[in-house]
Amino acid sequence: MALQRTDAQQKAESMTDRPIASPPSGRLVRYMEAVSRHRYATWVLAAIAFADSSILPLMPDLLLIPMVLTRPKQIWSLSAICTIASSLGAALGYLIGYELWNLFGARLVELYGYTESFAVYQRLVQEWGIWIIIAKAFTPIPFKIMAIAAGVAAMNPFAFMFATVVGRSLHFGITAGLLVLFGDRIMFLLTRYERPLALISVLLIIGLIVAYHVR
Repeated sequence: MALQRTDAQQKAESMTDRPIASPPSGRLVRYMEAVSRHRYATWVLAAIAFADSSILPLMPDLLLIPMVLTRPKQIWSLSAICTIASSLGAALGYLIGYELWNLFGARLVELYGYTESFAVYQRLVQEWGIWIIIAKAFTPIPFKIMAIAAGVAAMNPFAFMFATVVGRSLHFGITAGLLVLFGDRIMFLLTRYERPLALISVLLIIGLIVAYHVR
């Protein structure tokens, strides 16, 4: 009887570690699982979240989503890691705007094509303070641009970090909440329409690259 209980417990534990949905896995889902469960995946996620808020055009959501779909028990811890790393990256972005604008910040803003609109973001930070930083969670503006603008505008650093943590928490919390609600449907679609979705993803990436270079 003791052996039977042990087997049942092991079976129950293995079931709790399954993805949000468990239809027959295609190659795309198996690849997602392999990447998401890699021993360095969490560190890579944190590094991407940090870089996205400071210097590089990376989106942690692109790794967070498959990790959450395949590691649902860790949904809130993964979101917290993104929030913390992204907030630390924003602190670096603020420092670039405040101390390193002439040396590095201006070139970075020019590289991402925000030279003409940067003065607008700087003025928004000066006028709205923490509210515009929090509102960034609901806009497509790269957070690094707002962080640099806050540094150039010499926004109070404590107010900036408070607003950053709130805004980043909202961003990743909303993402996690949507995955809780619709994760099973997403996994079903990934499994059923694996090839069309893979083709669409490749075309989308190509389109983004072309748009970036011809703008």
